[in-house]
Amino acid sequence: MSDRSAFATPLADKTLLVLGLGNLGSYALDMLIRRPAGPRLIVAGRDGEAVRKRANLSRLTAAQLGFHRTVGTAVIDLTDVTATARALAELRPDIVFTTASRQAWWVVDALPGPLREELSPAQFGPWLPMHLAPLLQLMQAVGASGIDTTVVNAAFPDATHAALAGADLAPLVGIGNVANPLPALRHAAADLLAEPVDNVSVRLVAAHYASTRLPRLGHSGGAPYAMSVLAGGKDVTASLDTAQVAARAAADHTRHGGPLGGMLTAASAITVLDGLLGEEERLVHAPGPLGLPGGYPLMASERGVTLALPEGMSEQTARRINEEGLAHDGIAGIEPDGTVRFADPHHQVMREVIGYDCPVLPLSDVLDRADELGRRFAELRRGLG
Repeated sequence: MSDRSAFATPLADKTLLVLGLGNLGSYALDMLIRRPAGPRLIVAGRDGEAVRKRANLSRLTAAQLGFHRTVGTAVIDLTDVTATARALAELRPDIVFTTASRQAWWVVDALPGPLREELSPAQFGPWLPMHLAPLLQLMQAVGASGIDTTVVNAAFPDATHAALAGADLAPLVGIGNVANPLPALRHAAADLLAEPVDNVSVRLVAAHYASTRLPRLGHSGGAPYAMSVLAGGKDVTASLDTAQVAARAAADHTRHGGPLGGMLTAASAITVLDGLLGEEERLVHAPGPLGLPGGYPLMASERGVTLALPEGMSEQTARRINEEGLAHDGIAGIEPDGTVRFADPHHQVMREVIGYDCPVLPLSDVLDRADELGRRFAELRRGLG
């Protein structure tokens, strides 16, 4: 395994398409372009002028720092599957990194306190259509384009990929979530072991609910997870209290979340993209690999991804941990055909607070449900004045 950047000169003939330049996509572009070499970069979104200006901002900022890179731009509207397929066939990216979602994850957290508290028990799961709809349309377009490309997705990969797997439409892998606590957990473990952080690695199996709480609260909120710690390549988990590692991470390595925290999520994305563009395998963490639910440690290279679970853990055990973790987010189960069942207490909150009643979500209903949920949430926000 190599720690070198995958963006070495011999790989510069590859093309990376970044789809969506919102908070996360913009952070990722800023990181990708401030390197001496890398793949050809193309960024795309619905508003061509906004995309061009944001790409130029990243390009000129990088130039000011001594990195002279070029960035192509394109107009892609995922709601038009035929046009998206045509654009993909023309651009022929080796990797598509999509950050597209109908609603940023932090929008609900930005609601006024009392309303936020009313909606909070619904957790993240019932908002799934907002993240699944654009991804479904993208994957349909990829299939129609006829090109061979790898899709890396940022929109709730813990659940969206497992839902799409039933229709053979799952992206290869996601980013963020399980990866985001890793830097703090590594530093905390190194502190407790009195080891240099470069000598310590952590392998974490956790779904969205647990992974978002570990670095913030110092515990998983009751959701299952599994963690192993290695020092000098040797498993030293037995000599540590992993709960203490999580608590130390939250106490000593607290950070901003919300939109500003997108910086760390973007860095997590870069580790996955680096791996997929590289010849040699590297250890990464990512949600939704190979259509699986939840998040896992992986080995990634240009050949794809494979699970790299903690020593002695089976894929079945890891999957069970993640399925139980998704239940804490209100996802009771995902059927083999992609139908998602939501837990009663969670979907009832959505029904009572915003009038959205969706106990079961088949893939055939995703677009209509996303339209309805977006409309009802917009009405709720308008009612705030």
